[in-house]
Amino acid sequence: MHRTQPLAALVYQHIFPVRRPDDPANFSMHLSKNLVGEVRIETATFYGSLDSVEARYPGLNYSHPPHRKRLGRFPHHARLFQAFDELGLTPSEIAGFCRWEGTLWARERYERDEGIKVMDTTAQEIGPWVDNRNKRSQKSGINVKTDIEVEIMPAQTAEVAEDETMEDNDDEHNEVMSEAEDETADDVFPQDVHRGTRSAQIDAEHAEWEQYMKDQQERERRELAGEIVRARQTGDIVFQQRFVARGPPTAS
Repeated sequence: MHRTQPLAALVYQHIFPVRRPDDPANFSMHLSKNLVGEVRIETATFYGSLDSVEARYPGLNYSHPPHRKRLGRFPHHARLFQAFDELGLTPSEIAGFCRWEGTLWARERYERDEGIKVMDTTAQEIGPWVDNRNKRSQKSGINVKTDIEVEIMPAQTAEVAEDETMEDNDDEHNEVMSEAEDETADDVFPQDVHRGTRSAQIDAEHAEWEQYMKDQQERERRELAGEIVRARQTGDIVFQQRFVARGPPTAS
C-alpha cells in the first residue's frame, strides 16, 4: 500500500491525536523516552541478565504474536500495537518501521556485521512432540493362547458323577456345620465360666466388707467405753454431758 505520509508521522499522529504539553514532540522523542525503556525492562525480565549475545540482541518481532504479547504488557507498546492494527500496517511495513534497540532489525544487523548467527535458546530443551498413544495401546494388549480339551462322557456315567459330586458337597456341608457348632460352643462356655467366677468374687468381697464394718463398729464401742471410764475417773463433766446427749453407738 502506497502511503503519502511517512510511517513515523502517521503512527505518531494516531498515538497522539491531540498533543498535550508533556507529550513528546515527534516519534523519535517518543521512541527514546518511552519505547526503548520498555524494551530494556522486558529484555531484563525475560533473560534475567544481559551477559549473553541473545539477551543483548533479543530480536523482538513486532508482528510476531508471542513477542507482541510480551511487550503489550507495557502501556506505550500497547498503544503502538493498537495504532499498527487500526492503521492496517502489513508485517513488511512494521519490520521496516521498527528499527531500534532490541528489535529483529538490530539482531539481523549484528549477525551481518559480525558474521555469526544468534541462536534462540528459549524452550531449547523441549523436543518435538511425538504421539505414542498408539504404541502404548498396542503394548498394553495381552495375547493369550489357551488350549482347552473337552471330554464327552456317556449319559449314564455323567449322572453317576453328578450324584457323587452332590454327595461330596453334602459331606463338606455337614463337616462345616459341625465345626461351626463346636466353635460356637467353645465361645459360649468360657463366657459362662467367666460369669460364674465373677459372681463368686463379688460374694466374697461383699462378705469381707460386712466383716470389716462389724469389726470397725466393735472397735469404736471399745474405744468409747474406755473414754467413758476415763471421764468418770477424772470427773470430765463436759464429756459425760456430750455422751448423754449423743447416746451410745448402736450396732447396725
